[in-house]
Amino acid sequence: MNARTAQPALPPRASVLDLAATALAGLLFLMASVRFGGSVAGDELDPSWTMVLRWASMHGLHWGSEIVFTYGPLGYLYPLNACDPGTYGAFVAAQIALAAAAAFLFANAWFAQRWPERLMLAAAVLIGAPLLAADPVWLSMPVFALAGLHAHAAAGRRRALWLLLVVAALYAATILLIKMSSLLLIVAWWLAGTAVLLATGLWRQALAWLLLVPACALALWTLSGQRLYDLLPFIVNVLEMSRGYTAAMGIPPPLRYDIYGLGVLAGCGGAGLWAAWRARRDPARLTCIALCGLTIFVAWRAGFTRADTHVAIFALTAWLVLPLLPGMTPAPPPRLRALSLFLALAVVPVADRCFNPGTGYQYGDLARASVDVLKNNAGLLLRPLTYRPALIAALERERLRLDLPQTRAAVGRRSVDLLGTQQGVVIFNGLAYRPSPVFQGYGAYTPRLQQLNAAALSGPQRTDFVLLAYSPIDGNLPSSENALAFTTLYQNYHPVLVEKSYLLLEKGAASAPPPLAAETGWRQTPWGEWTDLPAAPESVTALALRSELSLAGKAMALLLREPLQFIELELADGTTRRFRLGRGAAPGGFLVSPLVQSLDDYVRLFAGADLPAVRRFRLLPQSDALRPLFAGDVQWNAAQLPRRPRGPLPPALRDAFFPGFSQQPENVSGEVRTLEEGGRRVLFMHSPAQLGFRTGAGSYVVSGEVGIVLNAFTDAGCRGGDGVEVQAGGGTDAVAGYRYNPFADAALRPARRFRLGPVTADADGMVWLKMAPGAANNGDCDWAYVRDVSLRAAGDLDPLAGDRPPERTKAQ
Repeated sequence: MNARTAQPALPPRASVLDLAATALAGLLFLMASVRFGGSVAGDELDPSWTMVLRWASMHGLHWGSEIVFTYGPLGYLYPLNACDPGTYGAFVAAQIALAAAAAFLFANAWFAQRWPERLMLAAAVLIGAPLLAADPVWLSMPVFALAGLHAHAAAGRRRALWLLLVVAALYAATILLIKMSSLLLIVAWWLAGTAVLLATGLWRQALAWLLLVPACALALWTLSGQRLYDLLPFIVNVLEMSRGYTAAMGIPPPLRYDIYGLGVLAGCGGAGLWAAWRARRDPARLTCIALCGLTIFVAWRAGFTRADTHVAIFALTAWLVLPLLPGMTPAPPPRLRALSLFLALAVVPVADRCFNPGTGYQYGDLARASVDVLKNNAGLLLRPLTYRPALIAALERERLRLDLPQTRAAVGRRSVDLLGTQQGVVIFNGLAYRPSPVFQGYGAYTPRLQQLNAAALSGPQRTDFVLLAYSPIDGNLPSSENALAFTTLYQNYHPVLVEKSYLLLEKGAASAPPPLAAETGWRQTPWGEWTDLPAAPESVTALALRSELSLAGKAMALLLREPLQFIELELADGTTRRFRLGRGAAPGGFLVSPLVQSLDDYVRLFAGADLPAVRRFRLLPQSDALRPLFAGDVQWNAAQLPRRPRGPLPPALRDAFFPGFSQQPENVSGEVRTLEEGGRRVLFMHSPAQLGFRTGAGSYVVSGEVGIVLNAFTDAGCRGGDGVEVQAGGGTDAVAGYRYNPFADAALRPARRFRLGPVTADADGMVWLKMAPGAANNGDCDWAYVRDVSLRAAGDLDPLAGDRPPERTKAQ
């Protein structure tokens, strides 16, 4: 045994003061890190995927075949999970147990440190409590466990070592089945622990650790209702999904953040190399240092790939791990200890800024919030079910908000999937949910994952219904997310109805296979140059693009994040649109023309209605300076898919576009779209906007309801709002108008009935309804909407009680 290793870091018998301080440190970590769930279940992105994980576990779905996700069959134990009151007690008990296990591992490592490092660790826990959950805890625990393991092994504390091995093995296996993308770090921890125990001559403990971790993982996998033969496919899918995520989900911060982060990372690397040089003759210490370095690098990638609030993952993990580095070095010099503590302090401003990234940030927000977290968690540990009544009430409010009675009636007991990120609405409505494998489709970043989803929408056994939600993320081209599934959906399903923010589609009698991009017909085009897009009148165009990284680009993708690429589309009217386009999603092909940019566009696409056609495209790098990170030209391939037949909208879809309208407008101009307001579907018309109705010759009265979006009344920029004027007219007659200013008269909120006319149709039999600015001609906050618009012949009136008389303006 190495002489340095044989010298115990601490005496086998610890003082009462050390034991008491260690117990308090563990209790502090427990109070700071325990969580009792996140938001209530809902239809937002994060609550939806946590709901699906819980739902899939309750319904016995199999990870690796029926579910493809980076979280595993214990993913419902994610500490910020959307809470379900029915299982809340079990969830809270599991969270307390996991936090207690992590606190035990933290305390073992804390016990082995000197007091300056102990104080730095205590400061990280005290100040960083609001961020001390999920990834920062999971990433730092392997280092804490290994540091404690090495200290106990070197000091000969066999009983403490055995207890540590059992707790660590159970914790490692549980975290692995919560988030399988932690596999690399868990395996490194497993191997490092074995190496440390072997290097210190503890063969029995090394063998036990070597067997305990996989045995616990396999036991939990089986007890979760999973099949052993699904485990390897699950791991393969997770690794592929993680690779695709790393490539597709990057978000660059301001350059100063990258420079600051790289500086801290370089400092960590320097300190690690210094420590490794001093421990070069001690394999056990070298192994601990290597795991510490790997952890910081993994945390760096987790924090700076998607460098928004995720930066906190790197900041807090580094803050926790760096103080342990000197203890892994034999007789650490004061300068190394000072460097490690300085680097730990260097990430504090980043952690503080990440906690409150908004405009209201003040230095020290993190520390102030930590007091509330510790106080709140201490109370909850004494009364852990305190939140349950509030959760029940909030859940009922969500049920009412997401209620889809028409969809339930149409679907019945047949199977339904949802394309988008709002799967919670399917579960809330009790539908027979049959999810695609990559159920949140933006996660299908690679051709193979896209094919898994597309297969669920083709063939005789495909899902009966699909709810389509407009929910692109990060400014992506909407049709490029889950692209192959989307084009397969377009071929095999037809629209039924729109309810709230969801389009319901039903499978047709015939089924077409997924339209894979052809291997022939690929052409090249330079970066940044416009390329004409082939098109045919009765078809839609699917475009496939291939772009490659240069050697420098691959190095950047490995060490930081993959450079972004954007696609610009020029429409037939000459206007351009710019979207982000994931490099991994583009080669499989995505619908590019006509362009879809809203739920209304989805409905028009599937109903065969007119949409903006794309004339040409070009691919752009993130910036001109980053163009060398891409290699060669862009390859592209276009294919034509049959377009749905054009025709009038069925009544259910017409009402979705024009809620409560007595007839469908023939033409629309200005900013006009549907939205949900006050739980009802309305037609948003920002002034100036106009609807034209073909009524035929005669005089007509136009009535309906007008309102202003409620957000306008709380927006600081709308304090000078002057309302709008609803106008109706036809030929050369005077225009009938109704001035509506709920900014000046709160009694007019949220909406008001209007009746205009009679007005006479023009020579073409047309009557128009216009939304015009208010009396001061200020259109900044004209966030107006209409619904229940009715056109009736002047001789066949049904008077509306309580309507204001129409105002008359000059003929326009």
